[in-house]
Amino acid sequence: MIKYKLNCKSKFCSGKNEFDGWFKNIEAYENQKHQGLINCPICGSDEVVKSLTTPSLKTNKNQTSEDQNKSYKTSKSRRNFLTTENLDNITTILRTLKKEVQKNSSFVGNKFVSQVKSMKEGKIKEKPIHGYGTNKEIQELRDEGIDVFNIPWISDDH
Repeated sequence: MIKYKLNCKSKFCSGKNEFDGWFKNIEAYENQKHQGLINCPICGSDEVVKSLTTPSLKTNKNQTSEDQNKSYKTSKSRRNFLTTENLDNITTILRTLKKEVQKNSSFVGNKFVSQVKSMKEGKIKEKPIHGYGTNKEIQELRDEGIDVFNIPWISDDH
């Protein structure tokens, strides 16, 4: 089990409310977050974010400091997925994806959910759009069989 510090970012709590959440693994956290199942215990909002945390590691109490140094050097030499190089690649990919979406679709802002529903009902012509929707609204669209997805919208490189 993994323990995360979670913060509520709703207007009601204004980032002051911190609480713990226990999850089987990061995938379990992400799935629950994606489905809007993680809520603030004070205000009930799903505007909950995971704080930056460090892992709690168990060490063998009988291990000498020399053994610990060898273990550290071995693990340090292995390639870690979250290296600066990989993060730069992910950032580049997300910026490229953002530019493609902006180039090939229309920005509709907060009207995104209503426009998607109107397209599904045949009230307006279908076309590629992008905009905003709450986690709850996006999940409702998915429950209705509408294929939508979130893209991390990162700032442009200056």
